[in-house]
Amino acid sequence: MYLKYQSPLSCDVLVIGGGGASLWAALKAKEMGADVVLASKSKVGLSNNTYIAGGLIAVAGMVGQKDSVDLYLKDTITGGRFLNDRKLVVRMAEEAKTLVSPMEGHGIDFARDETGLQLRRVPGHSHPRHISPSRPRGLNYLYPLKDSARKLGIRLLDKLFITKLYSVGGQIAGASGLTDDGGFQAISAKCIILTTGGYGHVYRRTNNAAGITGDGLALAYGLGAGLMDLEFIQFYPTAMGNTGAQMIFYEFLVAQAGARLINSKGEDVVIKHNLDDPMSITRDRLARAIAIEISRGLDVDGGLLLDLGPVKDEHLRKAGDMIPMKWLTGEKRTILAPTTHFCMGGVMMDDKAETAVPGLFAAGEVCGGLHGANRLAGNALAEVFAMGGLAGRNAALKAADMEKTPQIPPSLLDEEKERLAYNPGGSGRDVRTLTAALKEAMWAGAGVIRDAASLKTALAQIEELKTSRLVCPKDNVCELKKFQEFENMLLLSEMICRSALLRTESRGSHYRTDFPEEDNNWIKNIVVRKDDPGMKIEAVAVG
Repeated sequence: MYLKYQSPLSCDVLVIGGGGASLWAALKAKEMGADVVLASKSKVGLSNNTYIAGGLIAVAGMVGQKDSVDLYLKDTITGGRFLNDRKLVVRMAEEAKTLVSPMEGHGIDFARDETGLQLRRVPGHSHPRHISPSRPRGLNYLYPLKDSARKLGIRLLDKLFITKLYSVGGQIAGASGLTDDGGFQAISAKCIILTTGGYGHVYRRTNNAAGITGDGLALAYGLGAGLMDLEFIQFYPTAMGNTGAQMIFYEFLVAQAGARLINSKGEDVVIKHNLDDPMSITRDRLARAIAIEISRGLDVDGGLLLDLGPVKDEHLRKAGDMIPMKWLTGEKRTILAPTTHFCMGGVMMDDKAETAVPGLFAAGEVCGGLHGANRLAGNALAEVFAMGGLAGRNAALKAADMEKTPQIPPSLLDEEKERLAYNPGGSGRDVRTLTAALKEAMWAGAGVIRDAASLKTALAQIEELKTSRLVCPKDNVCELKKFQEFENMLLLSEMICRSALLRTESRGSHYRTDFPEEDNNWIKNIVVRKDDPGMKIEAVAVG
């Protein structure tokens, strides 16, 4: 494939991603005087997990509340089954307390009542501490923030797929990637912030936005940064459809409004698995219970029945657009099953949001350490905005201390351009077929329920897919991008399986039927690093 060199770009801070962490990091860096470029694989502000989120941000220790950062820390670390990086959790909580006023300054309208900010309480949290926009959807953060970014002069680059990062003398130097029209774009930068999200699309069932394929983790790994806790994937327990794309908010319907989850024998699964305390129905516990029922053959067409019979009509009306309209007109039962929702694992960073590669920062779901073995509701957007702002400020400060923007050696750019352009031709399977096979293997072998045999089977399938012959039509940029995503997904899938095999216990979202109990000897993080000639995986004590 012929790729045309685009005019090179240069900036102080390059933000890679297009969601909430991306925009907030870019805004905070710009407000400190940095020249900022934001490069997104899709359109900025649209195809990302913040956009489809429910909008809740966990904010502890607000003035006038009985809640505190210490109580929030206890809830989050207990929910994470003691694998969280304590320093990061405290930093996130302190940063989150300061978010409301600056976000309102960028046009975000938070829900309020007669006492002030409207606070909600959800399972896993000991106090009401969740705020949201007046219309509780993630898109209501993104539209105002994108408008602010344009007004402040941040350069927004849509549909630029970054495929490689560069360092010179151990310091980050820039990135390069593919444009939609077949261009090869290089960007020199003093600092880079990764905000590309997680790796939810390695699984067949997921509610993640399209394109969440582990790109940022693969980029950081390729440059030598460590990754951690990749075995911990949060499977949201209740979702509709063959691909699990539509989440149904059990936190309201089951934990508060009284809906029942029943198996093929008519048993109430919440009661059966001792989850009848509404505040104990955390996502990992309920997803595990549902998956166990399905694995025992007690499913109804691959899932469990959600019975809305006990729910009062006023509660259904209150649920509003959280439920399908047909439920408001008489339909009282539907089939639900777990879906891939959030990745707790990711790039390792310090409490300034900087990785082991000087000048490379990270924020949002691409990172590891904050959530441990399971994320509590509301902590995803807390991380997005609290840590996004922290990364933006610190990247801008570091860039300001540098006299010159590093230059990427032309030979390295030529090498990457040739790698992308290479097309072996010949017969083989198309990339979509290979991707579907990988997603199926991961769902079957490394999904909600795992054991050594299933994980080894998944690894064998991954190895086979690595050697599969691929047919890629010449001069098809879309197919080339899909192949780059597939390679990233293969890499992350192998890391997930190898990490899950090493962790011989069950903890949080990681459930192994051959090691069904928590083991205090495993209060450790599993770290993955690039090594010569391959992948180094080791367990290290929680810091």
